[in-house]
Amino acid sequence: MYIVFIDESGQPGGWDKESCCLTLNSSNFFTLSGFMIDANNILEIETRFKDIKLKYGLKSSTEVKWSCSYSKLGLSYDEYKNMKYEIIEMISSYKNSVIGIVMDKKMCYQNRIDIKNHNDLYAFALNLLMERVCMEISDRDGRDSMTPALMFTDSRKNDNNNKLDKELQISYLRARSLGTHYIKFPNFCESLVFIDSNYSCGIQCADFCAGAIHKKFENNDDTFYNLLMPAIRANKSNNVYGYGIKIYK
Repeated sequence: MYIVFIDESGQPGGWDKESCCLTLNSSNFFTLSGFMIDANNILEIETRFKDIKLKYGLKSSTEVKWSCSYSKLGLSYDEYKNMKYEIIEMISSYKNSVIGIVMDKKMCYQNRIDIKNHNDLYAFALNLLMERVCMEISDRDGRDSMTPALMFTDSRKNDNNNKLDKELQISYLRARSLGTHYIKFPNFCESLVFIDSNYSCGIQCADFCAGAIHKKFENNDDTFYNLLMPAIRANKSNNVYGYGIKIYK
């Protein structure tokens, strides 16, 4: 069995329909990332992640995410930056485990009639991510492999976002049933699983993947992206674009 942890960076929304432009302070891109691992490796990853936290004086149960405040963690800026390097380097040791879907929001909202709001954009990104997960399973286990994949994502914690959870679950089930023009989705289990990222090293890893990929496209800063590169899904020529990184414009 494979486990796929997903998380996002940037906002899927922020589009003004009347003015046909992104709203003030909205991100230009929305990034959805997946961290795909063999279920047999989950305890190893949890141990390695917790060891990094302990090295920097944090509790093993402390939630560490890409955008959290270093002062809130009780770390200096340099300590927090070094910890981020170590987490990315740990993730990068798992080859072909990372998939990033990068949505150019302006182009998506302008050019796709099926994307009307942030829920539509998120659902479309999820569909593209699931497509690449199935392709990776085919590469690893054979074209007709029925190896199951269970997908986990961060649970929202208020009524507004709980609505998004429900809509994502519907989108997941629809995608699982239909697949895409290129591939069906026979591997995914029957539902998307929502868990609290506080209790999941896998979700926290997916958050770091999303943050590193998003920073490259949103801020033109590829420092962490380059460190993550060995883990990003690639073809035999080590090309990640279209394989592990899908940029939708």
